[in-house]
Amino acid sequence: MPAEAWITLIVGLIAVVGVVGTVSQRTRADNRSQSWQRITWCLERTVSENDDEAALGWKVFGTVATTPFIARTDRDTLQAIADLTVKPQDDLAEPAETGDNENDTETEDPR
Repeated sequence: MPAEAWITLIVGLIAVVGVVGTVSQRTRADNRSQSWQRITWCLERTVSENDDEAALGWKVFGTVATTPFIARTDRDTLQAIADLTVKPQDDLAEPAETGDNENDTETEDPR
């Protein structure tokens, strides 16, 4: 194979790797953005004067805050928010290290 063909092949492979990296980064950013929108929704509910709505906000907050899309530093921030109003034994659980929704498995509640 001539040198020009090898150069074309290498440049093409670099371009494909760049596109895959860009799409991956964009997907992670979109997932984090959606998670923060859900967390904002939850926190708006937690300050409601309606006790049922506030309880729903905290329940969903605990679930959304443990998604694998949230960075560790963001999770620490969310834990600090929860610590202001929730008992210390109600710490947020650590997420499964899946990185996407497709690999998450649902488990039955042992209660």
